[in-house]
Amino acid sequence: MLENGDRGETVKSQEGAGLSPDEDLVLREELKLLLDIQQGLLLEASEDKEDPDLKNQFGEIIEIRDSLAEARTEDLPALMAQMERMVILKYQQQSSQSSNFIDPESPYFGHMRLLENGRERDLLIGSGNCFSSHLPCPIVDWRQSPISGIFFKYREGDDYVEEIGDREIEGEVTCRRMLMIEEGRVQRINWNGGAIEERHGQWIPGPGNVSQLKGGSGSASRPFEEEFVAGRLGRSKGPRHYSVDKHLKQITALIDQQQFDVITQPQSGVILIQGGAGSGKTTVALHRMAYLVSQKTGYFKSDTVMPVVFGPALANYIGKVLPSLGIHGVKPRVYQEWCSRLRIRLFPELPSSYSESTPVAVIQFKRHPFLLKWFREVIEKRELQFQQGLFSKTSSYAENQSLKELWQLLEPYPLVAKVKRLLQWSRGNRVAGDIAPSSNSSLMQVIERLVEDFFPGFQKNPESLVIHIWNDCFLFWEALEQGATDYIPGDFTEGQLKSIWSWCVRQYQKRVVTSGEDEMPVRESVVDSLASQGLNQDTTFKDELPSLDEEDDTLLLLLYQMLVGPILRKNGKPLRYTHLMIDEAQDFSPLEMQLLVNLSPKDRPSITLAGDMDQRILIGNRHENWESVLKHLDVDVKTMDPLTVGYRSTHEIMSVAKSVIGKKTVNTEWRAVRHGAPVERFSFQNQGALIVFLSDALEDLQIREPQASMAVLCRDLDGAEELYRGLIRADVPNMSLIKNQEFSFKPGIEVTEVAQTKGLEFDYVIVTDADASTYGIDEASRHLLYVGVTRAAHQLWLLHTRRPSGLLPEISDSSG
Repeated sequence: MLENGDRGETVKSQEGAGLSPDEDLVLREELKLLLDIQQGLLLEASEDKEDPDLKNQFGEIIEIRDSLAEARTEDLPALMAQMERMVILKYQQQSSQSSNFIDPESPYFGHMRLLENGRERDLLIGSGNCFSSHLPCPIVDWRQSPISGIFFKYREGDDYVEEIGDREIEGEVTCRRMLMIEEGRVQRINWNGGAIEERHGQWIPGPGNVSQLKGGSGSASRPFEEEFVAGRLGRSKGPRHYSVDKHLKQITALIDQQQFDVITQPQSGVILIQGGAGSGKTTVALHRMAYLVSQKTGYFKSDTVMPVVFGPALANYIGKVLPSLGIHGVKPRVYQEWCSRLRIRLFPELPSSYSESTPVAVIQFKRHPFLLKWFREVIEKRELQFQQGLFSKTSSYAENQSLKELWQLLEPYPLVAKVKRLLQWSRGNRVAGDIAPSSNSSLMQVIERLVEDFFPGFQKNPESLVIHIWNDCFLFWEALEQGATDYIPGDFTEGQLKSIWSWCVRQYQKRVVTSGEDEMPVRESVVDSLASQGLNQDTTFKDELPSLDEEDDTLLLLLYQMLVGPILRKNGKPLRYTHLMIDEAQDFSPLEMQLLVNLSPKDRPSITLAGDMDQRILIGNRHENWESVLKHLDVDVKTMDPLTVGYRSTHEIMSVAKSVIGKKTVNTEWRAVRHGAPVERFSFQNQGALIVFLSDALEDLQIREPQASMAVLCRDLDGAEELYRGLIRADVPNMSLIKNQEFSFKPGIEVTEVAQTKGLEFDYVIVTDADASTYGIDEASRHLLYVGVTRAAHQLWLLHTRRPSGLLPEISDSSG
């Protein structure tokens, strides 16, 4: 056991309120321990060194250390500062190249004392291992050392039984302290029932309460002043029941006149519901769907009504709440999954797997709305060229005039339907009006050869024209460059266009090598295009499987609609939806929206769009407002007045969200219906200290509020996985790592990345990496952090280990 050292007189605060004898004892012990550790690290780093100057420094450091016990209280800060500077400087000089470097400015964050078999031993918890005899006690790595798990799993006074290696150890945790050590100085000490901190060079008692979360589900209406305690998550009252549609029910009961007017809009037409996070967009859209179904059950059938979202978590949520609205048999669809199944059914010859490394520029290009106009232009040019060739090649035949009249009658049909009917007519079948079918076999052969020349493979598989047009747009440099120049000059640099083109060509080459997708003339044309840019054909793919980009599914289905006509169900009937609900619509590109719009009856479209431009986080969407999206659709959209009341988050959370999103917000009017606990920010010297703090808070909350839902968020999945591993070491119960939006919608803790939570809400949200390096002031960071912050219904904590993000407002550091 460490010696306590001389207590001396009580350290006074500037206000004259001194520390208690017990607090003073803790302070003296920890200050001395830190100095002993720093000296030991210096000795360890300098062992076997022959530097005489270094030996002199050792003597000076030890002399200062020995004088501390006899020094007056008012002289302690200056003496300690002098010794700390010497220790840190010399240690850094000697250890800067060490692979097992332990920073003496912050060597550890935890101190525990274990009683085993009547003997006590001390262990320090840090970010590295050091078992040097120069140290008064070992420092163990919180991530790797098995014994460090005791610090995370147990509290002061707890008995423990653990298997360490091949032996079982048991004992009692007699001391467990959290320390904030920065710049070589102890800044704060926390232990069971106590806390002290340094303020302006003086030590004072800190908040003694345990950090807790409070204010969760079932208690939203109470004023926070009644139960809020700073640094605490949750409420102190008894447990309550959890319901997946709890906030749906709350908003249903609070539907105002504005929302009711949206819900009861006429059955036909396209409307946009917009508003800030938590303003009830999804709820209002679902109620509108329920209203329409109840008004005309025979028309709005379960198999012709489809909610569409981008994420499986939101689809799962909607599926769970639909029955409570009286909607049964309606299955929400995840757009990409729905689109993929449809594309694979229509084009089984194309790969069913997708690239996981599509370049951002390719995604942006393939989601750009200009493709709608470009595709139509390419098709129109191809049709005009075919028409000119058709009329020219058949000009000497007596049936030429009838053929022209037939082509005129076929004008409303898409190109594939036109050519199919032309072939049928040439083979003696009546296909349109009173025009007699041709019986001229010579003319038939001319038309068949012409079709094969213009559209290779058409007679065998007419729908193959879709793939040919798709290939022609992306595989030939001249065509791709011309399309971008004509429609979106300046949106992409020449270098980006070259990168996009070469990516598409490589994907095509992989398909050809593995499946022989196209005829040889097409392959030769691609090779010629490569050669024109000084590139060679690549046929070595190192066992790479052929794949598409996810964005290709939408493009192929759009081209199918343009060239072939309506997409058919498996039973041969047109795929039509009497009502479509597109939620989180800001994530849909105009291309994806248009594909869905085309599935609604043209004479009676019924579509509800719901979204918030402030929450756009998917790469590839360049639009910043609704006008820039909706103008590309071939249908009129009625934009409803924005919903301005936030039902999810408290006023305090929404204030932080407004600061994060900044002046570029589209939600200029947005207010909360209730107040709650202030948003708190906590800083930590390292990830280990953060995890200890977080595990304590989460365990405490689960004891008090077992029905609460908690989201622990990181910017990316790698960070979430690392954090989850740390919390697992701390034995945090009822916790899940969410990798693919597999949210349970049950009480407990879910650790995941921010993007996966969009559209969802939780009682408590803890953003664990709210630092400047993770969330810069760029637009992507701004929108992503906004999404994370606005997932919280009742309380929000912001944790970080470095400088806080510049997107955050001024929030005092609750960690002291």
